[in-house]
Amino acid sequence: MNANIKLGRIWGIPIGLSNSWFLIFGLITFSLATSYFPSEFPSLSVVVYSILGLVTSLLFFGSVLAHELGHSFLALRNHIPVRSITLFVFGGVAQIEREPSSPAGAPAIMAVVYW
Repeated sequence: MNANIKLGRIWGIPIGLSNSWFLIFGLITFSLATSYFPSEFPSLSVVVYSILGLVTSLLFFGSVLAHELGHSFLALRNHIPVRSITLFVFGGVAQIEREPSSPAGAPAIMAVVYW
């Protein structure tokens, strides 16, 4: 998956966002700010709900990025090149160059991490 917006590199791996990411980011932020936080914390202001929605969405996508970095770290540790990591509407994807050569050991750990 090609990233439309380049964010930078971590461990030499290009990190980027697909344009579709903005759609889900906006929907999650809006949903949290207008529905979840007002029902859970009714005495706060609209500005606080908006900030909470934004921060929560950023933390959520930060965790998706951390998850993909976990896959990438294991791949790099096992001498498997990683082309890029892209965040998009359904989460994220680490584009790993090839499959591990055998199913034992580290590739089995990678499979557990994917799960």
